[in-house]
Amino acid sequence: MDAQKRSADEMVSLVMKDPSRLEALKANPLPELEKLRDEAVKAAPAYTSDRLLYRVAVGVLGALALIAAIGSIVLVSLGKTTPEVLVALGSAAAGALVGLFAPSPKAQ
Repeated sequence: MDAQKRSADEMVSLVMKDPSRLEALKANPLPELEKLRDEAVKAAPAYTSDRLLYRVAVGVLGALALIAAIGSIVLVSLGKTTPEVLVALGSAAAGALVGLFAPSPKAQ
C-alpha cells in the first residue's frame, strides 16, 4: 500500500532542498512558514479519494443522530428527562453531517 504524501514531509523536503530557505526561516519564521505551508499543500493534496471511508463516516454519524433523536423521544414519552449527553451527541452528529455535506470554501 502506498504511503500518502503528507504536507509536513513536503515542508521538510522543501527546506532541505534549499539551504537559503532555512536561513530565511530562522530570520523571519512566520511569513516563511506561511509560504512553505502553501507550497506544501499544493504538492500534497488533501486526502479525499476514499469513498468507502466517506460512506462509513456518513453512516455512523447518521445512525448516531437517529439513535439520539429516537432515544430522546422514547425517554420523553416514558416521562423521564433526556440526558444532556444524549442531546450533545445528537447535536454533534448532526453538525458533523452538515459539515461533511457543505461545500468546502474555495481559495480566491
